[in-house]
Amino acid sequence: MSEYQENIKYLIQRPKTPVIKPPMHRSIFNNSIQREFKLNRGCHQTMGYAEVKVNKPSEFLKKNTRKVIRPFVENTKKTIKNPVHCPCYPNNNKPSPKKKILRNFLSENVVDVVRKVPPCPKHRVQDSRNGHIIVLNEAGLEPSYVFKKDFGKLPLYIEKTLKKNETIRLVEIERIKAIKPPLRRLPEDERYELLTGLKANWAELTRQFLLLPILTDSVTKINRKTFMENQLGNLEKDITLLEKYPALYVCDDDA
Repeated sequence: MSEYQENIKYLIQRPKTPVIKPPMHRSIFNNSIQREFKLNRGCHQTMGYAEVKVNKPSEFLKKNTRKVIRPFVENTKKTIKNPVHCPCYPNNNKPSPKKKILRNFLSENVVDVVRKVPPCPKHRVQDSRNGHIIVLNEAGLEPSYVFKKDFGKLPLYIEKTLKKNETIRLVEIERIKAIKPPLRRLPEDERYELLTGLKANWAELTRQFLLLPILTDSVTKINRKTFMENQLGNLEKDITLLEKYPALYVCDDDA
């Protein structure tokens, strides 16, 4: 019978098994540690050094009765009380006394005001009916950036990047050319396939050319006839070249 099925023996409360704990660990040095702690407990209970005796409560501290012992500091600064008796040494590098220059500030101010360039009038605009005025240049509404020296020019960091990329591309092309020859001989099967395709195109274009009307009385008909004649001429040149020269070298450089 399963444990989870109903049974009368499970209705009786079972006694709990007591948990037996192991004995607590106690150090063998416990008594000696407590003894040392109590022995040195009051060695520094007072502030200051331990050898200073504390006054009795009846001998309370009064004003100007404490004896203050200040540390002795040796005076290292030597002050010359009587500079007359100090030895004087000749100083040849002593600069000569400067002459006081008298300036006429009134005349200088007058000259500055006369030579001063008057400021240019600001471009101001009234943008409300209450008389509010804004300066276009200060508000950023005038394109002052077009007057900069580098306006419309490529930034320097982009130029450096482009030059670096172009140099890398040229180096890669030279490396490929050094590894792979620029020209290769056209195989016979590829030449025959190319010649067959050109002849098929020439035959199709010739058939379309023969279907053109005899009377070319419009600009569209004239242009179409001229275009087809040029195409036929180019195909005939290519067919003649392939039939005349069996050994051809072609370039596979896509760049």
